[in-house]
Amino acid sequence: MSKSPFSRQELLPQEERLAVVDSSSTLNISFAKSSSLQERRSPISPDGVAVLTSHQHKVTVESGIGTAAGYSDRSYAEAGAKITSDHSELYQSQIIVKVDPPSIDEIKAMRKGATLISALQIKTREKRFFEELFKKQIVAIALEYIQGSQGSYPFVESLGEISGVSSVLTAAELLASSAHSKGMLFGNISGVKPLKTVVVGASAPGLVAARTAHALGSSVELFDLDISKLRKAKLEISPQLSTQLIADAALFESLKSADVVIGALFGERRAPVVIRTAMVDQMQEGSVIIDISIDSGGCVETSELTTHDNPTSVYNGVIHYGVPNIPSRYPKSSTDALNALLTPFVMKLANGGSIEEAVGKEPYLASGVYSYKGKATNLSLTDWFGFEYHDLKLYLI
Repeated sequence: MSKSPFSRQELLPQEERLAVVDSSSTLNISFAKSSSLQERRSPISPDGVAVLTSHQHKVTVESGIGTAAGYSDRSYAEAGAKITSDHSELYQSQIIVKVDPPSIDEIKAMRKGATLISALQIKTREKRFFEELFKKQIVAIALEYIQGSQGSYPFVESLGEISGVSSVLTAAELLASSAHSKGMLFGNISGVKPLKTVVVGASAPGLVAARTAHALGSSVELFDLDISKLRKAKLEISPQLSTQLIADAALFESLKSADVVIGALFGERRAPVVIRTAMVDQMQEGSVIIDISIDSGGCVETSELTTHDNPTSVYNGVIHYGVPNIPSRYPKSSTDALNALLTPFVMKLANGGSIEEAVGKEPYLASGVYSYKGKATNLSLTDWFGFEYHDLKLYLI
């Protein structure tokens, strides 16, 4: 009988040894308030803070970050965050998260080599913004560029949902309560002809707007420049959905009888203007136009940029709503939506140990990186500002 290589003690059942968190892998993560006009969303809720701190990460939150969303500083502190108003402390973390892009001064306050997660809003950036990021060797990740594992854009689509639903609810308010309104109810009432909604653009918010209007009983016509998007819309919303390619004659005729028009058409640089002044001139008085694409210049020629405090303008008796950043009107819903997306994303980056390791484990995370340690890693920066493009994959091998 051969002798066992194991001792009697080694052969006995052993207690399971649980994983021990390596304190050296913990990171300092800061969440900063937005500085843009009318931006009231927070990138994280107290629940998100609790998740991060439960993994031993140190979280710092700027004082007042969740006030508009109904979250007090105390609720963040009770979840484990440190509350501060000191930017020199806030921007020295290894990972900095912000809804809107940081200012030049905020970039200067960041530690060299930090990771920044925020929206980019490239159409509003100046070349100096990127030069400061490069100088600080910042690894910058744009929320709108982040792709999901299935090729979707989760942040764009989630906030697009809020914009789409909001556009219909806002139109319903304006149809009933505005001084120039038709006094109509957005719904399908027995014995009453349903109102007509025209949606221009089968983008993420456009599809949600069309679906919401259809669900409320409105007659909906959806226009787009891409037949494949229109085909997809019929499959997702209803086989009876009326869809048409954008053509001046067809759009002109449809707008004549429209009660609500929702502009949700976007372009690479600015929204293409497809609803002309002459078309609006023929619309019924008291009709409503909600131009969601106003963030990108607007797809309605008569649209004017307005604010949440003074949201409408009137042209030829037609009510126009031209408020940019519609999700900010609903800070609680928007904050919770951002928290649901950002918390696991930040966790992947933080638990990866480094951006290189995190991207190695989750390759799709690389899609959001536009600045990597002094180099432009997104082709948009080449197209818009002439920076030399560097393939991020070459630096992650």
